[in-house]
Amino acid sequence: MTAAEVEAVLRSAGWAPGRDIGARLPALLSLVTDRFAGEGHPVEPFPAARDFVREFGGLRLEIPGSPPAAVGFTPHWIYEESGEDVAELARNLGKRLFPVGYETFDGAMLLIDETGRFFLLHHTGPYFLGANTYEAVSCLLRGPQQEARDYFS
Repeated sequence: MTAAEVEAVLRSAGWAPGRDIGARLPALLSLVTDRFAGEGHPVEPFPAARDFVREFGGLRLEIPGSPPAAVGFTPHWIYEESGEDVAELARNLGKRLFPVGYETFDGAMLLIDETGRFFLLHHTGPYFLGANTYEAVSCLLRGPQQEARDYFS
């Protein structure tokens, strides 16, 4: 997808340049920081994570195809031991990760690393989505996804 196509999809979901969820940000971030800390695998909302959630938090993008699916850009805890799986992927990548969303169809978790790259933690394994928001949105909507192990340190 082109940058203009990605922007059109984001705009249709309620995004606009300079969007800022303001006072809602701490509550969205604490949703996962509290849960992951409770699992013994704390995550920290580093600047790339805070910036993404501040601008895109709460948006929902419909994924074309069948069965119907969507991506919610809301920090989310997905399943028991999510923290352990995120911690393992972070160790393999050599970068901190923070959950910034989820896929509705099968509960995959959308993660951002401290450099702004995006990954998807799916029950079939971890995948690389892109080096920035535009690449990640394009990949989520149209694919293809690369295996994350190509990015392990």
